[in-house]
Amino acid sequence: MRRSQVVLILALFFVAGAYASFLPDWTGFFTVFAIGFGLSLVVPTIWRLGPKRWVYLLATLIAVFACFYVRLRTPQPQVNDISKYAPLSNVIVRGTVVESPSLTRSERAKFLLEVKEINPSGKLSVKDSRQNAENQPSNANVESDEANKFVAASGKLYITVPLIEVTGLRSGQAVELSGRLYLPSRADNFGAFDFKSYLALQGVFAGLSGRSLVLQGDPPNFGEWWFISKIVRAHVMGAGVPEGSLLSSLVLGSRAVDLPSDLKDTFIQAGLAAVLAASGFQVTLVLGAAIAISRNSSLKLQFLIGSICLGGYLLLTGASPSILRAVVMGFGSLIGLVVQRRSRPITGLVVTAVLLLLYQPLWIWDLGFQFSFLATFGLLTTSRSISERLEWLPPAIAELLSVPIAAYIWTLPLQLLVFGKLTPYSLLANLITTPLVSISTYGGIISGVLGIIFVPMGAGIAWLLYPLLHWTIDLAQWINNLPNANTNVGTIHLWQMLFAYALFMAIWLVPWFGKMQRWTIAFVLACVVLFVPNAIAQSTSFQVTLPAFNDVPIMFIRNQNQTVLINSGDQQFATFTLQPLLQKLGVNRIDWAISTDTQPDVSDGWNALIANSIAIAQFRDISLGVTPKPYQNLQQALASAKTPLASIKTGETLTINNQVEVQLVNQSPDIIKIKTGALSWLLLANIDQKAQQVIISQKNLLPKLAANILWWTGGQIDRKILDAITPQIAIASATSVGEEMVNQLYEAKVRVFWTGRDGSIQWNPDKDFHTLRDQQDSRSPI
Repeated sequence: MRRSQVVLILALFFVAGAYASFLPDWTGFFTVFAIGFGLSLVVPTIWRLGPKRWVYLLATLIAVFACFYVRLRTPQPQVNDISKYAPLSNVIVRGTVVESPSLTRSERAKFLLEVKEINPSGKLSVKDSRQNAENQPSNANVESDEANKFVAASGKLYITVPLIEVTGLRSGQAVELSGRLYLPSRADNFGAFDFKSYLALQGVFAGLSGRSLVLQGDPPNFGEWWFISKIVRAHVMGAGVPEGSLLSSLVLGSRAVDLPSDLKDTFIQAGLAAVLAASGFQVTLVLGAAIAISRNSSLKLQFLIGSICLGGYLLLTGASPSILRAVVMGFGSLIGLVVQRRSRPITGLVVTAVLLLLYQPLWIWDLGFQFSFLATFGLLTTSRSISERLEWLPPAIAELLSVPIAAYIWTLPLQLLVFGKLTPYSLLANLITTPLVSISTYGGIISGVLGIIFVPMGAGIAWLLYPLLHWTIDLAQWINNLPNANTNVGTIHLWQMLFAYALFMAIWLVPWFGKMQRWTIAFVLACVVLFVPNAIAQSTSFQVTLPAFNDVPIMFIRNQNQTVLINSGDQQFATFTLQPLLQKLGVNRIDWAISTDTQPDVSDGWNALIANSIAIAQFRDISLGVTPKPYQNLQQALASAKTPLASIKTGETLTINNQVEVQLVNQSPDIIKIKTGALSWLLLANIDQKAQQVIISQKNLLPKLAANILWWTGGQIDRKILDAITPQIAIASATSVGEEMVNQLYEAKVRVFWTGRDGSIQWNPDKDFHTLRDQQDSRSPI
């Protein structure tokens, strides 16, 4: 029994126990204990040369502790947490800036604030506060009255303010802000980003939409920001924008540098997200340079110089999981150098994971943490085998190819579980850009060091790197323009991911897979497990989804590989909600796109979908005469893509297939009937009282309104129209529905849903109707 085996097993059980913390109540503890106890009985019997039974029993206790530890460290709001006061339309808070501001996509500044005091009344204006601070009145009563308006509070706030307000703002600075205090909302749509959960993992339970900010006291004169600003100035002065910003990101990572959103999206879509994140690659360069400089010195001096370089780089980039993982492993390498002992990288990697989870156990759910360790594990276990199987290539090229292939293979199952997206040209992109990125990063480090001494000197080096940086950006854009550069395959199930990783582990550990044919069979089987079940499910699924977006009626239908989308919302909704939904459903093409209105809040999202490579086969709208400018741009984009565009006429029926039909029953006011299997839907969008009187006056129209489901935008509907429809279910695409309308429907024994209360709503033949809130209340955190 080797000591490294014992350490590896104990560390693996700790990580497994941390993952088990998602199980509710005591289930996690019992599950971990039962599995660990079972393994302690079985494994020593099979693996006689391995660790003894006591090792597994000890590991089981460690796993139970890890499960308890993650729950213990999960943030909870304190008694006087700032979130207890939310929501309030106008408050004033005082506190300390936790991190330097960064940009949101809406061009506002964001940062976290450690709250000290709050004025719930909001009556003390920031202007008055500034004047009081400057004038410093001697009247003690005035000071007392002002202080009494503030009460002590704790916790963190997610702050967004106009960009001009954060000029010169640094981490650690005391500030006073006024604005609107709110509680972060849960995700309202399937597949959407859960902002509330994201903030809660950081110990943030409230947000402040700030209007103004006043600095309290003098800003700090020195800190890591001073070095970062010098480095960024040198890069931007020499290479310009966006090339200089890219160079800073290559050296310091995107967390330390604010990259333009479009540039960041370009690299992410090309499968080059790792290029923008400071990780093991940069740490290896820094550590390699430190050892090279001190190679003629004693081992202790090499360790000292290497440690200073690693610590300094960590200070500049921030303590992200990927950087900490690389730095801790770098320190392990330095220790191995000093004691002259051969390191065991896999054991070191798992022990590093345990150390980081002891420091911050909630990183177990951080995707950066997961991807970083999986990619590194893939390099350690698989890259050599891949290189050996590429023996027909020159050794240098085979080694260069094996690194991105190994990382891609080991991160792919997790990527499919979370995003449901495939970047088929990612390997090509990494292979082409690796030489450019390597040279640019080396040069960027030299430029940054010189820039700290004298900015123009560093800018000179950055100027020389401009062509390489420009070519890197051009290559990423070229990759994105290739056919099917971003393919939505749909999210996989947890069992598919675990099965794939089990096969990868078997290929690594079991000698039987050593032969090329067996290795290939196992890898192909893993691909079948990852992709085939989804392909079968998508070809046979029948589902209707009603996303939640203000008072806009939006419907997505999928049946027999045919897709229909009625309305798209505005650009922001389409980009951040509709696009992720289509991505996780594995949809790359809309067969029938239907727009019921030309206003931007209903139809501007089509432009965003087209820009995100969602193909549209047929486009139909309801002609309303004069169209706004965004809709004209959409018509031009459809014409450029040679997408058939036509207006639906009154009485016309679009037959999608034998189970789905869309018919325009009436125009002005617009009434649309949709058939999904045996159900019929009647859409009444924005029907005011005047429009309802028009409908009632047309006696021949009322019999055509009969439908199983009333779908409307939440307003009051005349009883005569309701009697004509006779619905069994009523669904409002609305933030709220009037109490009188709800009572009227309940009296008629109609089931009522609305997106403002229930979130996104789905229907399929097997589950009938279910809502996002139902799923959120019953799902596990994983």
